[in-house]
Amino acid sequence: MNKLSCTLLIISLVTILIIITVDSAFARSFNNDFETGDLTDWEKTGTAFDFQPTWGDNPTARNRGQPSQHEGDWWLGLAERYQGPDKGAKLGQKPGDMQQNAQGGVAPDFPQGTLTSIEFEIIGDTMNFLIGGGNRPWDSAEPCCVNLVIDDDVVRSITGESHESMKRKEWDVSDLKGETAQLVVIDMSSGGWGHPNFDDVHQADASGENIPWDRVLSVNARGKLAVSWAQMKKYY
Repeated sequence: MNKLSCTLLIISLVTILIIITVDSAFARSFNNDFETGDLTDWEKTGTAFDFQPTWGDNPTARNRGQPSQHEGDWWLGLAERYQGPDKGAKLGQKPGDMQQNAQGGVAPDFPQGTLTSIEFEIIGDTMNFLIGGGNRPWDSAEPCCVNLVIDDDVVRSITGESHESMKRKEWDVSDLKGETAQLVVIDMSSGGWGHPNFDDVHQADASGENIPWDRVLSVNARGKLAVSWAQMKKYY
C-alpha cells in the first residue's frame, strides 16, 4: 500500500469514527409517554398545557365512570388539573381536579393551546398511541386532535371518541419512511368535549414490535421545536 492510499484509509477511518461518536452522543430517548412528569421534548402554546402532564387516573378519582387507561403514571389529559402527589400537593391540587376558566370556575374544556414535539425521523411501518377525549377533527372549526406533521403539512390526524378512556390506535406510516416529522397535540375548542387525551406514542416495525426511541433519534437527533398553531391553521 502506497503512502497516499494509507493516508486516505486513515482519513476514512477517522471520519467513520467521528460520525459514530457524534451519532452516539446525540442518540437519546424521547419523552413519548410523559413519564418525566413534565413537557420535556415538547413546546407548548396557549394555556391548555399549563397543568400537564397530569398524574394518575383522575376521571376515576372524581367518579366519572370512564377510566383514563393511561400507561405509567403520567399522561396528557387536557380536562385535568392535577400534577401529582408532590407538585400538585404543593399547588393545592387534588386528584380529580379539573381545568378552570378565567374566573376560577370549573371548566374542563376552557383552555386552548398546542403542544409540538421535537423532530424525529419516521423509520417504522406504523405509529401507535393512546388517544381519547373529544371528537373534534382537524378540518372542523374548533379542532381537538393529534396531528402528524411533515414540512408544515398535516399528513395524519386523529381524535378521541368523546370519551375520557383512551384506546390504542395506529397510523400506517410505511409510505412516510425517511421523512422528518413532528407530533402536534391540538386543543382549540372551549366547547363540549373540547379537549384531547394522549399518551404513550411509539413507532413499530412491520412485525408490530415497538422501536426504541433512542434508535429513532439516533437517525436524526438534532431536532427543532417548530410548528406553531399560527403556522398550521392555514392548512385546515
